Amino acid sequence: MKKIKRNKMPLLAIIMASYFVVGFPDGAFTVSWLGISDDLSLLIAHSGYILVGYSVTYTLAGVLLARFNRFMKLQTIYFYGLIIMAAGFIWLALSLSFMMALAAITLYGFGTGAMASSMNAYMAKHFSAKHNNWMHCFWGGGATLSPLIMSQMMAVLSWRAGYFVITGILGVVAIVLLASMYKKVWINDDDAVQENIENIVVKEWFLTKKWHQIVEIMTFFFLGGTDYTLVFFTGMVLMERGLSLEAVGLFSAVYYICMTIGRMFFGWLVKWLKEVPITRIGIVIALTGIGVLYFTSNIAGMAMTGFGLAPLLPTLVSDTSNRFAPGSISKLVGYELAAFGAGIAVLFFITSLILEFVSLEALFPIGILFILLVFICNEILAHAIANDIEKRD
Repeated sequence: MKKIKRNKMPLLAIIMASYFVVGFPDGAFTVSWLGISDDLSLLIAHSGYILVGYSVTYTLAGVLLARFNRFMKLQTIYFYGLIIMAAGFIWLALSLSFMMALAAITLYGFGTGAMASSMNAYMAKHFSAKHNNWMHCFWGGGATLSPLIMSQMMAVLSWRAGYFVITGILGVVAIVLLASMYKKVWINDDDAVQENIENIVVKEWFLTKKWHQIVEIMTFFFLGGTDYTLVFFTGMVLMERGLSLEAVGLFSAVYYICMTIGRMFFGWLVKWLKEVPITRIGIVIALTGIGVLYFTSNIAGMAMTGFGLAPLLPTLVSDTSNRFAPGSISKLVGYELAAFGAGIAVLFFITSLILEFVSLEALFPIGILFILLVFICNEILAHAIANDIEKRD
């Protein structure tokens, strides 16, 4: 676990509170789409174009992270991502056509991707898997609160007003980030090296081969396809089995609640277990949960799935710094988050075709396959590290 002598609590508080807003785009859109589609006379099919547009720019931001990091610090990229997200929200609130709305969403998709990739890279460099899990709890909080804000504003005024309110919250966060950078609260790379000098262990067994990086990136590709695909289509499967719309809505809520609880729990568990065992435990719990859903349609399966998937993204991101040389972390984490976004778009699309032409019941075997691929990729790298250490010893 990374240890830095100086008090990190003020910085952690800023990071956690600001990462709260990274969950706003996903949560707000699930509610605002009802008003957007009605106002702009859109069809359900238009949502597919929007998902692809958002995923493309989210992915692009991750791919470009290393290049941006050559010219500016990760926290600066994070701040600019916030500004781009806010601009996209304002643009969307003012949109009068589908093309304007699509352009706005692709814009804030880039901002969201820049924020997510830069802060995950920062956390991988300077903090532990515990802190990264807790940071992602705040993403869950933002994804939970933003639909409530949007639904209330739509009940009183409109979805456009909802996005203006959310943009106001982003403005407050932007001021806090600016103040923290002015006060030099953030840890720079040079500071981290100086402060960790007594704790650094020189490692000569970092993974260096190109195929190692490819496997690492593919881990996140399959993980991205697992999460969103399961949440989106599980409701359809359960409704076909006879469950009510209200019950299906409860399944989704339980999933995200258990994911937030899971990240808190596994963040605490990092005190005793390293990243690889935590990843294995999470995968086993998620596989069990999907099995329960498949055979029983019980809400306990949804809870277990959310709880099991909870630590995978933050823990795998943190483990990047254990497997690869420090100089490649920003680039790799950027590619990882880009692959995560690409997995959402590509695997979601492939799954939708299979479910349409085969059966909705194919969802759970597909979900199991995706999680097994995450497991296989992670195990390949874990064994590569272990074998390299053994050879050097």
